[in-house]
Amino acid sequence: MNKGKNRACIDCGSQYCPCHLAYSGDCIKCSLLRGEKTCDCLWQGICVYNEVQHNKKESLINERKEYLCEINNKEELKDGIYLLEINIPKNLTEELSKVGAYILLKDKGKENLAYNTPISVMDVDKENKLLKVVIKKAGIKTKALLDSKEVIVKGPYFNGIFGVEKINNIKSSNCLVVLSGLSQVNSINVIKKLLKNKNTVEVFYNKNSTILDVVIETLNNMGVNIHIIDIEEDKNFIQDYIKRNNVSLIYSGGNNNFNKKIKGLVDDVSKEITLAISNNNLICCGEGICGACTINLNGEKIKTCKTQINSKDFFQIM
Repeated sequence: MNKGKNRACIDCGSQYCPCHLAYSGDCIKCSLLRGEKTCDCLWQGICVYNEVQHNKKESLINERKEYLCEINNKEELKDGIYLLEINIPKNLTEELSKVGAYILLKDKGKENLAYNTPISVMDVDKENKLLKVVIKKAGIKTKALLDSKEVIVKGPYFNGIFGVEKINNIKSSNCLVVLSGLSQVNSINVIKKLLKNKNTVEVFYNKNSTILDVVIETLNNMGVNIHIIDIEEDKNFIQDYIKRNNVSLIYSGGNNNFNKKIKGLVDDVSKEITLAISNNNLICCGEGICGACTINLNGEKIKTCKTQINSKDFFQIM
């Protein structure tokens, strides 16, 4: 069986396709560009192979742009955890409102690309053109960011969640969002999309983790019910809720161990329930070039900064 068969690339068919991987013979989606003899992509959009053959030049790649942006507001939410509100160009507001959106962020004074820090989008205020992100002061890169008045925003990137298509496409169903730790921040775009598609959404928060009032307030303003629970002690309560409400999709936003616990909890109810999870893998370049995000899944090397993975398959590496 061909490795990579029907593997989904988050950028396929977008303005950022074809990318560098297509020209280097490492395309995530196209088997022909990877040097195989037959096409097995099942892709119904613009043919990536045809685009590469037509263009012939890697210089024609539509690179993601860097934007010099002013920090409008900085607020310390908890010890060492900050909310930044950043003024961004209007064209970025729509893109960064998508499920799984993230950016690369660095201090204006740092030219070295090593200072690029992947940061999940918390929320976007489209009217006021404000990007909201949460940053934990942890090392030289984040310290530089928090001391800045202007930052360089590079993006948009979209693979901050595994299961993006499932979230985007589910409609008029019962959905559950389970959150723990700082991964809670990317739940806002998820919930906005689910509500837009006329789904009902209930949120369960792990009380034994960091809880950010700014996220709670945003979710309350969206009209969703929030339950603060102990994931371990209240396992039966969660499972009963899933059964009673015929939940079709669950999004788990936590670290890998937390997400794995939620997967086991969900599978005990039904393996047919769709599970989407936060992408917690190391990300560096965001383009699948450096290899920092690569994992080995059943003998296949997966570039997780761009590749969509079945959430339940992901836990095979743990």
